[in-house]
Amino acid sequence: MKKNRPLLIIEDSDEDFEVTCWALDKIGFTHPIIRATRAEEVLLHLQSRATAGDWNDLLPCLVLLDLNLPRMNGLQFLKEFRAIESPPAIPIVVVSTSNNPSDVSTCYSLGAAGYLCKPLSLDSYVEKLRYLTHYWFDAVTLPE
Repeated sequence: MKKNRPLLIIEDSDEDFEVTCWALDKIGFTHPIIRATRAEEVLLHLQSRATAGDWNDLLPCLVLLDLNLPRMNGLQFLKEFRAIESPPAIPIVVVSTSNNPSDVSTCYSLGAAGYLCKPLSLDSYVEKLRYLTHYWFDAVTLPE
């Protein structure tokens, strides 16, 4: 059930991760949070699960993906994730400071479920995360 499934944040910056956790705490978000700093590690884990046909472990019910990651960036992750044979049904929302229309369009064309442009104001970021978490954790029905 989604109430027990965690939120996965793929973010290499300690500062950005802490700000996101602070903002989530500020809105009363109580679901477990898992952090990965490297997209390729998440991808390898998911690929090994797909190969084994084993989706019994607690998969995240939502992924927040930084666009600008070292080694494998967010765009590469989206491409590789969609190439997994029988990928798990996990919505991926890209979180970035870029509001470049090309980035937004490319992310959606690669299967992103959403694109959140980080505002400069902390208050605005808190509000965007409030809307985002309300939608994904309260409003929609996600696969079991």
